[in-house]
Amino acid sequence: MADVLRDAMARIKALAGEGEHEAAWRLLSDTVDPSHDFPAQQRLARAARAIDAKALGLRHVRLALLAGCTLDHFADILRLHALARGIRLEVWTAPFDTVEQTILDPGSELYTFAPDVAWIFTTHRDVSLRVSSGASAEEADGVVAQAVGQTTALWSALLGRHRCQVLHNTADIPANDLFGNLEANHSWGRRNLLRAYNLGLSRGRPHEVTLFDLDHVSALHGKNRWFDARYWYHSKHAFGFDAAGLVAHEAAAVLTAQAGLSKKCLVLDLDNTLWGGVIGDDGLDGIRLGGGAEGEAFADLQAHAKALKDRGIVLAVCSKNDESNAKAPFQTHPEMRLSLDDIAVFRANWDNKADNIRYIAEVLNLGLDSFVFLDDNPAERALVRNFLPMVAVPELPQDPALYLETLIGQRYFEPATFAAEDAERADYYRDNSRRLELQQGFADVGAYLASLEMQARCGAIDAVRLPRVAQLINKSNQFHLTGTRYSEAQIRELLDGGQYKGLWFDLTDRFGDNGLISAVLLKQGSDGIADIDTWVMSCRVLSRGMEEFILNSLAAAARSLGHTVLRGTYVPSRKNGLVKMLYDRLGFVPVAEDAGGTTRWQLDLTECSPLPTAIAAVAKQAEPAPGEG
Repeated sequence: MADVLRDAMARIKALAGEGEHEAAWRLLSDTVDPSHDFPAQQRLARAARAIDAKALGLRHVRLALLAGCTLDHFADILRLHALARGIRLEVWTAPFDTVEQTILDPGSELYTFAPDVAWIFTTHRDVSLRVSSGASAEEADGVVAQAVGQTTALWSALLGRHRCQVLHNTADIPANDLFGNLEANHSWGRRNLLRAYNLGLSRGRPHEVTLFDLDHVSALHGKNRWFDARYWYHSKHAFGFDAAGLVAHEAAAVLTAQAGLSKKCLVLDLDNTLWGGVIGDDGLDGIRLGGGAEGEAFADLQAHAKALKDRGIVLAVCSKNDESNAKAPFQTHPEMRLSLDDIAVFRANWDNKADNIRYIAEVLNLGLDSFVFLDDNPAERALVRNFLPMVAVPELPQDPALYLETLIGQRYFEPATFAAEDAERADYYRDNSRRLELQQGFADVGAYLASLEMQARCGAIDAVRLPRVAQLINKSNQFHLTGTRYSEAQIRELLDGGQYKGLWFDLTDRFGDNGLISAVLLKQGSDGIADIDTWVMSCRVLSRGMEEFILNSLAAAARSLGHTVLRGTYVPSRKNGLVKMLYDRLGFVPVAEDAGGTTRWQLDLTECSPLPTAIAAVAKQAEPAPGEG
């Protein structure tokens, strides 16, 4: 292992030295592992410095670390794991043990740094829960409520001075305590007090705050190995050095989710991946699924995939098989946890899997970098890695009992939030594949679009839809013209200020409800010009006339507000090339372009007419006028 790691680091440095920064970054991403010991993490972090992350156009995130423990050694490891997930992390660390002072001082360097994310890195030592042994449940509850109140007050002070995402640790429950097992039997036990405190934080958490479950991470590492008294007493390190990789790995997954970069689609092989054996050779009765240790492992993997689908992750099948054989277990095997309705795209043929995954991506209208491919065959994994390096391909162990553990451990699908609409997202993509099947029966695109019987609604962004709007703005990458990222609080602040107007759009058709699929923030100027500050849209509804419908709605809203010109800006990124000429297609004229490729466009609202679209407008429910927040 040491030789393999050493060779990988040498190769990373060599590639970066030759200017092959993307290749170096992809190799780094494949090499980073939270289980590496601290010296290995440090060496990889040093090797990563040779990679020009800025030139790669990776997402830039400014992170402030505020802690009552020493984290200097940890910041480099965190940058490493964030980089492996596609984030260029800039870290500012507050002076040691000055959390409250830094937050409460409006002139502190924290606010000059203006972080995107402020991580309040507390441990159980920072939580005051003093209650006498044998105290009543009411006394224990009061102490916990006071501690929770002190923490939430700190959040309010920070967010009142600077709107950002806040990451705050749960208290890590120590392995050693005074009363041993009895701690869990009384509300006054330290263990139970800390558990109640953690639960209280989750109940009092505003949308801008995400709890980082440090107690869970300490359990993953192992409670007896988590804390090293030598490092605490000598240098105030709150956890052992070898836990740094795991803490950074878990935190980087959260930062990735907040940046909208979590994976969206799980592509599954079938034979020896979802069941044991080969369906074409062994038949329905011969595959291993459900009964016995190996069969139970496959069934549990399917159950996890089903649970992912139920929370919005898209499932697809990519198998070298005859389609009828491949579908048979889904249709008739009693131990299958997945049904054909759970699969958005089912691709079973004898083509190479890289081409099949490309096809799946086209059908779903998702970027390949949002895909995870699960396959037991190392040759197939190597082929996909070689031809589709942007697809995540976990290295599965030989034992199927470890497949699920391997998939979960990578934290590919870490969510930042969860809303009721998220649970329906996978069905939206499945319905899209059915729309594509319908389209193939039409020679004329107009006739196909008319056959969808599409209807759309438009309304002002309100409190009910704000969480979904914020999620869409932060997760959209391909149809995002300016790349702006706003938290819920920031959007609310913009709309409450009166200068910005916000619109949401949803879409239904004969196959079902697509949900809220687009949002626009319109900035009003004093010169008769309305600027499209932010325009995001789900790519699953591209090329169906929704862009024209939205522009017609924007033009009407801008006119009603007294504007005569609608202005749009396109800021290029690594992922939004598909909307580069959107304004040109919609009738805008170019007015400026800078050296970085940013273009500005204008539409004269006094001369333009509504664009034709196959989408019918549905009367809105009683709501504020367009743009009112």
